[in-house]
Amino acid sequence: MFFGNQRGDVRKGANAGGVALLTVMFALFSTLSAIGQTASGSRAKRPAGTKSTAETKEAPGTRDTGPQITGWVLKFADEFEEPALDFSKWSPHSPGRVALAGVNDWMAEAVQVSGGQLHIAARGVRGDSGVNYTSGIVTTVATFAQTYGRFEIRFRMPAGRGLEPCFQLLPVPAGEFPSIDVLHILGNDPSTALFANRWMEGPKADSQVDRSYSGSYRVADFSAGFHIVAVEWDAEEIVWMVDGVARFHSFEGVPHQPMYLAVSLAVGGGDAGEPDARTKFPAVFDVDYVRVFARP
Repeated sequence: MFFGNQRGDVRKGANAGGVALLTVMFALFSTLSAIGQTASGSRAKRPAGTKSTAETKEAPGTRDTGPQITGWVLKFADEFEEPALDFSKWSPHSPGRVALAGVNDWMAEAVQVSGGQLHIAARGVRGDSGVNYTSGIVTTVATFAQTYGRFEIRFRMPAGRGLEPCFQLLPVPAGEFPSIDVLHILGNDPSTALFANRWMEGPKADSQVDRSYSGSYRVADFSAGFHIVAVEWDAEEIVWMVDGVARFHSFEGVPHQPMYLAVSLAVGGGDAGEPDARTKFPAVFDVDYVRVFARP
């Protein structure tokens, strides 16, 4: 049997229980709200080896598996996670008098870093004398060079006649030979990666002749998504790899001196030809990362 005082006590207990329940619900709501704000208002730091692209939509060999490879030691890397180009690693200028592909002017402002990627943009500006093309290049000519190793790039190229993205290894001291084209691709054929090993041969410097050994490999389309191309270079051979699979070898004329890195997007001239009406500008060469490894 309940009396007045007892009913009042029950009411007080009910009120206390309600307050406690509301407190718990408010705390839970606050926590969920904070999580939602973090997810929508900022980009969490990605773990090493992961990038911003939709990896699940890409073929297994094209995905970034991280900077650690069994049997190799990482010596140089740029994941392009900073808000600007790292000048302690790269110079956005042509390396001296080295002859490079293209008829464009090399412009430092054509090189930008954003979204965890390096972007090299080519542009065409029409003037009184026709169209003037500008583009960009980055090199490690004064900051990094290495003899032998694994040199790897993950990239997406722009398609279009007259465009020629390249990743090259060039000699120290600076010159044109020997050189290794890790890849170059012609924009009018974005499904074919071109490889080359170039050197000078002859008994004396004044009688040496240019030599080269080159090859190619086809994929679906290097402009449709990101791909990984690498060379593994030692004293005996150079092996080119596309999306993790060896596709080409060179055993003759293997260089034995330090080489620096050059990443560029050339426009016009040579094999690339002149841009046509279907070539869209600005054309952007996207680089997800560049990594260099050595044997332990």
